[in-house]
Amino acid sequence: MDSTHGNKNRKLHGALLIAMLVVFLVVYNRKLLMDWYDPQPAAVVHTPNMRRAANPWNRYHADSCIQIVKDGDLVLRSGSDAISALFKKVNTRDKSYSHAGIVFIENGYPMVYNLIGNAEDPEAVLRRDSLSAFISPHDNTAYAVYRYKLSRQQVEKLHDLSIRYFKEKRRFDPHFDLATDSSLYCTEFVYKAMIEVTGDKKYLGTTQTANFSFVSVDNLFLKKGIKLVCKIVYIQ
Repeated sequence: MDSTHGNKNRKLHGALLIAMLVVFLVVYNRKLLMDWYDPQPAAVVHTPNMRRAANPWNRYHADSCIQIVKDGDLVLRSGSDAISALFKKVNTRDKSYSHAGIVFIENGYPMVYNLIGNAEDPEAVLRRDSLSAFISPHDNTAYAVYRYKLSRQQVEKLHDLSIRYFKEKRRFDPHFDLATDSSLYCTEFVYKAMIEVTGDKKYLGTTQTANFSFVSVDNLFLKKGIKLVCKIVYIQ
């Protein structure tokens, strides 16, 4: 009888001990249990690039440009990286933009022919990027589109020249040497293409620093007679 009563007491004490442990775990591990039942997404670090890309105003104004560009338009952008900041400083009159390309509508969509190179890609060649990627708010802080005063024949010649350079895989010129044509940098591509299609060696100007002559981005659009099509500064 006493043995049976003792067993019951031990079972009761054991049950109480287990209950106390459960209460202890619940009280001191509420957050752990809540996360287990209702897991929360990991915290996301929102970089300036991500904020620009997610902004509805920026997305709308990036897409709106796609509807109004025409063959032969000059597209400029202001990159958000450190290299772009250096290229903007090279401009002497307007430091708004760091890169340039020429757009053509191909298969119903605007594509930008441009040259860009860096240390990670020393073998870079002339590329053809979608306009939406070229002016993306994720990688840029602003962009603009300008239109040269060209005849239809000149625009067609410009397109043919761009395609030819693209197929030839015309390489990026890391030395920024205007004397060579086998390799080009972004603004040099536009500069020499416009000279070839117009036949005017003074169609666009250059920038002179000491004994070095080069084509800066502002040489391409600070020109009499050029038309501003659109200009957007993204919300940061």
